[in-house]
This record gives sequence, structure tokens and C-alpha cells, in this order.
Amino acid sequence: MAFNNWDKLSKAQRDYPKPKFAVGVVDKALKKSPKNPFLLTWKVDLALQQNTDPSIVLERLAQVSLLPGLTDPRLLSYLYTLYVEAGRRSVPGALSISSVGVDLLKPWQNAAKALDRKSDRLELWDTLFNTAMREDCWEDVRFAVVNYNKEGAPSKKLAHYTLILTVQLAAEQKHAQSNHADQMAQIQYGLARKLMKQAYDASPEESIAVKDIRDLRFMADIYRRQDRCAELFALWDNPPLALQGLMKTYRDELLNMKTRMLRQQEDWPALESHCLSCIEDTISQLNLAQDSKSLWELCAWRWDLWGALLVATEAIRPGKEGADKVSSIMDQCFGAGFQAKDRPLRLTYMKLRLFTGIPMLSDCKEYWEYHSGLSTCFADLRPFVETLSDEDQKNFSRFILDRTRGIQAESSIEKAAFEQWQVVELNVLRFEYLLTISLHKMPAYAALENFIIKAIGACITCPKRPDSGILAVYALLHLHHQVICQEDGKVPFEVTPNSRILLQATMLARHLVALDKEKDNRTLCLLAARLHLNLGLGKCAFRLYNHAKCKEMLLDTLSPYILSRISMTHPFDVKGYQGFSADEELERVIGTIERMERKTDSFLFVDMSSFVWDQASDALKLKRKLKSSLTKHMCVTERRRIARLKGDSTENLPRLEFKTYNDISDNVDRSVFPNCESTGSAGPLAFVMPNGIPNVPWLFESHREWETPSRILYREGDWRDADPWRTKGTTHPNEVAASVANKTSAELHLTSLWKYIHIFTVETYHPGSARQEYAEDLQELFQDVHSIRKAMEKLRMPSSTTLKPEDEPTMFHENMLISCYTKLEAIRALNKLGEHIRDKVMNPKSTHPLKAQMPKNWLTDLTSETQICYEAIRDVAQSYITLIKKKGETAIKAQVRWGKTGEVLQNLLKDDDVDYYAREYVESALEAWNGVLKVKLK
Repeated sequence: MAFNNWDKLSKAQRDYPKPKFAVGVVDKALKKSPKNPFLLTWKVDLALQQNTDPSIVLERLAQVSLLPGLTDPRLLSYLYTLYVEAGRRSVPGALSISSVGVDLLKPWQNAAKALDRKSDRLELWDTLFNTAMREDCWEDVRFAVVNYNKEGAPSKKLAHYTLILTVQLAAEQKHAQSNHADQMAQIQYGLARKLMKQAYDASPEESIAVKDIRDLRFMADIYRRQDRCAELFALWDNPPLALQGLMKTYRDELLNMKTRMLRQQEDWPALESHCLSCIEDTISQLNLAQDSKSLWELCAWRWDLWGALLVATEAIRPGKEGADKVSSIMDQCFGAGFQAKDRPLRLTYMKLRLFTGIPMLSDCKEYWEYHSGLSTCFADLRPFVETLSDEDQKNFSRFILDRTRGIQAESSIEKAAFEQWQVVELNVLRFEYLLTISLHKMPAYAALENFIIKAIGACITCPKRPDSGILAVYALLHLHHQVICQEDGKVPFEVTPNSRILLQATMLARHLVALDKEKDNRTLCLLAARLHLNLGLGKCAFRLYNHAKCKEMLLDTLSPYILSRISMTHPFDVKGYQGFSADEELERVIGTIERMERKTDSFLFVDMSSFVWDQASDALKLKRKLKSSLTKHMCVTERRRIARLKGDSTENLPRLEFKTYNDISDNVDRSVFPNCESTGSAGPLAFVMPNGIPNVPWLFESHREWETPSRILYREGDWRDADPWRTKGTTHPNEVAASVANKTSAELHLTSLWKYIHIFTVETYHPGSARQEYAEDLQELFQDVHSIRKAMEKLRMPSSTTLKPEDEPTMFHENMLISCYTKLEAIRALNKLGEHIRDKVMNPKSTHPLKAQMPKNWLTDLTSETQICYEAIRDVAQSYITLIKKKGETAIKAQVRWGKTGEVLQNLLKDDDVDYYAREYVESALEAWNGVLKVKLK
């Protein structure tokens, strides 16, 4: 085949997708046509895929770029993309490349000169525009726009504004790369402002003139990105005559923009002055009418203004001076003896009073009188109630209880009155939860118990409102985690703590989902699914998760609640009715996020004539969030771990890419569950998901500690792969310093073992890479395996106990599954390491320096200890299976009915329900533990 055009090259690449076969085809064809640019570019691509030294790849690409006849935009784009990728690999720490340089841009210029038709030249620069934008090379995007405009762009306005944006983004990229000291970046910042001012000052007849609110928003964004707010506002304060009408029409929006920009820039004096000016304008319109519409609008729609005023005042006028200033404003706006009941007015008034230090008990009571029937009442009052003294909080609690009893006494069987009472009752419950549980580091056992009884009673009274049931679940979780799981809280229990309270909370959540016939409450389904995973009940959890109906963006923001560490709890597929596959779900999430990114691409990467310049910045931000999604990367890691545990190939599984190395985006919604905790807390996530969602440092450390050595041990790639992820946690300490890797205790316990696996994997293939002496490390590695084996032997469950069913030790918990699977993962890697050492080090013909340092029979002893450790893990799993089969269902039924909380649950959870759920749980637990037995050592 003559590879003399793009179509033929594309066909050949489809026919030979694997490098090891394609190389022969290319070499054979090059013998006939050694200067063929299509073949030479493909050959360079194959070299890159085979991990050839990036500097060699760059040199070859430079040679190809000098060949004559490079006019096909697709081939030029192919060359460009390869050059950027090789450039990233050559300097892993500097992955942001603003330009490929003059040499690689020269072929584009030569191609433009060789094209006769203007439309072809425009298409050429369109191609460079999109190619460079895909690779995040903004200097080259700017270069493409400049050359496109030289050809005579169809729309001068679009060309002008697109140039402003690309100059701005090119400057930002240079600014970031040079640690904020690049002179060219400053020149380009100035050019972007100059071009924007040119459009702002242009007469209406000029095509580039600012004419609508879209243009003004774009202008604000350019100046905001440069922290040039004062310069922008000076222009807006003296607009051209042609823009005065437009700016008057959109005055409120422009004022909002100004508020946001000044607050973001932390220009506190200017922000205070701006806020006071807006408020004084409103005061001037009041005409002594307390219920003036202008004041209501300012309170209802412009709270950002009041909030900004308080922030600015606190920053520049601390203490009494600030309080006096706000008090004066409050008197001017609301006057003395303010009595309005309207919610926006009342809330604004209360927030100002709170700032001045006035005691808020009477205000809270008044607000409750007026608005206790609103579902927002709790969220409205919470920040004020939290500031009350302990005595005032008790006073407020008694007050709302008395008022609620009064409402209940007054309400008839009329539906509307009953609905209203339910809302009020729920608000009372929320405040009781806040005041008796959330605001206390260690809530009293009796307080927790009493609250659970009340919440379940409310759940029975108001079956269509699951919020009270969720509060009962939260209280049970507090009881489990803060009373049972802490040493100070063991007083009420005479036996070793088990997970019976967690079991009660989980079954209650399961039942609340069952009561929701339409399955419309996504949050409740997600909560129930997560709690079942806490108990290691994956089959039940996935059934509930399916009811949550998470699609599109929700998979990015919510799926980590279910899929975090799923490889270490439920890696194997569950067949049959209501079965599930964790791997398929992970694949679905990855595919969905990538599909959303492609949708963004279809909006962003278009012909320049269709480029939406004022929305491009937001589209780029979304694309980067999706491309560098923590959720996607976590799922990639989980899929690879699952494949290794199953003994499957990872050849066709995704890997972490170079392009997503920087700026990993954590898009997880950590506020998804109803939050009645104190405003300063992290919400309910800490006790809903104790092991937490893996964070960005976890991703870096997991890749360095176990993903990289596993890749070598399972022969998935070469250690010398140019992989910046391998050293992410050490070469970029600033990026991970903000937080600690969110590891489970099981992962932390294996840190030492993985360290030695890592060391000896490197040493096997690259002797002397770490150090010269390994005698102590060899002994430590063996000791780690021995310690794991001893620990697992102690965890073996007895086949029979004399305990009552409600006192049986914990049979259901994800921590035990995580403990087993993480150790199996490490033990399998260790077994692979033994094979590599036997092949590379202990081979009779080997002269490997490590060979002389190994004690006699060390490898044989390690292999034997590894096998014993593997059997110990299986024994633990088998002991759980035996105990669950024998006593699981009986224990579940007894533990769900245990204590006062179990007694009150009988009013909601009938015996038939408990029997059904118990059978379901036993089946699910057996599935989970049988998965441990499916993992092979070799």
C-alpha cells in the first residue's frame, strides 16, 4: 500500500492497532518510500507508544517537520499532537506547554503559503486553532487566531473577541509557568486590556463595539482575571454615551458583578464603599415607608451585598467600631422598633443585629413565631441559635416545644393543618438534634436514646416525610461511632461492642427506602446504600444504589460514595437475580465522564467562525474538571486493582494519563446528605462514611506505593516508562501538603510491606538504584509478612460461641473485607516479586549484586511464609462464612431488637420486615466473603 495520503494512513492504523505488528508494516513500507511524511510520523508515534526516549522522539519529529509537501492539516495536527506528548514526557514536572516552538509552527506557515484558496487557508488555521486548544497550548492558539484574522475573518467582532480571550489565556499560561515573573505575560495582559478597551470605546457603527450585556460580562471577566478591578470600574463609571442606556438597564447585574469581584480581590475598603453606596441609594428611595419595595428587593435578592458589607467591615473595622457602623446602617434602613414579619427583611435585620453583638434569643423566638411552618426555618435560624448561650439554647428549645404542642392542640384533622404541623414538628426535631447531639462532642447516651425514640415516633406519625427517619438514622450512627466505638462510651455496655447499632441504623434506612414506593428520594437511597456498604453488604447496597438513578454529572459527583475502594470489598461479579458487577459500574462511570467531556469538546472545538468566545472560558473550566476528575481517576485505579485480584489482564484497561497529571479536580458533592449539624462542622459525612472518600493525595500515594510496582510485577509496562504519576507525591510536595492521604487503617498497616515490595522491584531490574546494602530490608520484608500472618490467625472467628445472639461479635463490616482484600493484593504482588527475583536474581547464571546479599533459603522461606499467610487470610474468610451461615440470621434479628432503640424500632420495623431483611443480609454477606476465597495466590 502506498501511504501517500491521510485516508490510507488512517486505514492502516485501524488494520494494525498494536505497535508490535505495526512497526514491521511501517519499516517495510519505508524501504520503498523513505521520505514519506505519513509513514515517518506513524513510526514516531509507534516509538512513543513503545516508550522510546522522549528526546529521541522530539528529534525525529523535528526532522519530519522539515520535509517538503506537508500541506495536509490532519497530518500537521498529528505531528503537533505527538510533539506535545513527547514534550510532556521529556519534562514530567513541566506538563503545561504553551507552544511547540517556531520549528514546529513553520510547517503550518509553509502550508498556508502553498494553498491557493482562502477557504483552504482558513481551514488550515482552524485546524491549528483546535489542535492547540485541545493540547492546552495557548500561545499557539493565539498564533492561529492572528493568522486566521490576517486572512480576513468573516466576522470581525468574533475575531477580535476571540483574540482577546486567547491573548489572555496565553498570558495566564506563561504567568503560571514562570512563577509569575514573565515579562511577555505582562505584555500580553496589557494587550488583552488594550483590545478590550478598544471595543469598549468603539462607536456603535464599528463591528467590534461593545453592544450588549454579553460583551460587558466578557469585559468584566478579562479584567477580573488580571485583578484590574479598579481600572474596570473607572471605565464603567464613565461609559461612552452609546453604552449608558445599556448599563442603566443592567445596573443591578453590574453592581452584583462589582460586589463579587471586589470580594474576590479582597479590596476591603473599596468593597465597603461600594456596598454602602448601594445601600444609601436604597435608603434614599424609602421615603420613610418601612415596607418599601426597594428595601425588600435589597434584602431578598441582594443578600450578597449585605454579606459583603459585613465581611469588609469586619476586615477594616474590627470590634466596636465595626459594630457601631453596622448599627448605624441598620437604624437608617429599618428604623427603631422594627416589626416586619416578612422573611427576607427579618433575616437581614437579624444578621445585622447578630453582627453588632445583640443577644438573639428574642429574635429567634419571633422568627419562629412567624416562620416555623417553612421548611427553610431550621437553615434560617441555625446560625443564630448556635450563638446563644447554653441557658438561652435551653430556653429556645422549651419555647419551640411549647409552641408546637399548641399548634398540635389547635390543629384539626383537616389535611392542610396536619401538613403544616408536620413541617413544624420536623423543624423542632432538627433543632433538638442540633442542640442535644450535634453541638456536643460526646452527646449523653440518654439524650441520643431519647432523640431516637422521638424521631422514630415522628417517622411513624408522618410516613410520607422521611426526614425524621433520616435524623433517627443519624442519631443511631452517632450512638454507634461516638458511644460504642470510643473508650469513654463503653459504660452502658457489658460486652464487647459490636455493630448492632450500625445494623439498626442500616435496616431503618433500608426500610425507609422500601416505604418510598416511587423511589424518588435519591438522597435516601444513596444514604441507605452507603450504610449497607459499611456493613460489607455489597449486593444490598448496589440494589439500593440503582434506585438513586445517578446519571451524567451525578456519576461524577455522587458515585464515589458507593465505588470508593469497591475493589477491596466487592471485586467479583454477583450473578443471577439482582446481581451486580463493580467493574461494569466503574466502567460506566469512566465512560460517562469521558462522554460528557466529548460533549463539551463538541461545543468548544469548532470552526473559528462558530466559536462562542464569551462562553469558552466556562466550557474550558468544565472540560478540565471532567478530564482531570478525581472520580474518573479513582475508578481507573479501582478497575486495575479488580483485574489483578481476578487474575485478568489489564492490557485493555485505562491508565492514568500525562494530560491529567496537573490540577486533579475533586468534583465530589460532600453536601449531598441532609445536614442538621452545626455550621462549623463537616456535616454528617464523617459518620455516614467513616473510611471517607479517597482524596487527591490518596490518588498520588496509591499510584506511587502499589500501582507502579504492581504494573512492573504483572508485566504491564516497563519501570522506565516516562510516568510523572510515579513520583507525584514526592516531586510536587506543595500539591499534596494541603491534606493527608485519606487511607484506611488496613492501607496504613501495609505501608511498610509495600515499601519493601517497591524497593526490591526496583532493585531487581535496576541494581543499586536505591542503595547498596539490603540485608536489613530483606529481614524486615520477611518479618512484615510473618506479622500479617500472625495477625490474621488471631482474627479467625470461632465456629461456636456461648454468647446470646444479640451479643455475638461483629459478623458484618466492610473493614474486615478491606483488611482481607488489601492483604491479598499485597501478598499476590509479593508472590509475583518472588517470581521476578527467582528469574532475574537467583538464576544460576545471574551475576546480580542482590544475589550475594540474600541469606540462604531466604526466597524459599519467603515463598513458604507467603503461602501460609495466604491460607490464614482464607481461613478468616471461611470462619466468617461458617459463623454467618450458622448464626447470622438469628444474630441480625436479635441485634436489631436490642435495647431501647431496638424496642422502639418494632413500631416501624415489623417482624416480617426484619425476617426478610435478615435473609437478604446473610445472602449478601456470604457473597462478599466468598469473594475472598476466589482470589488465587498465583
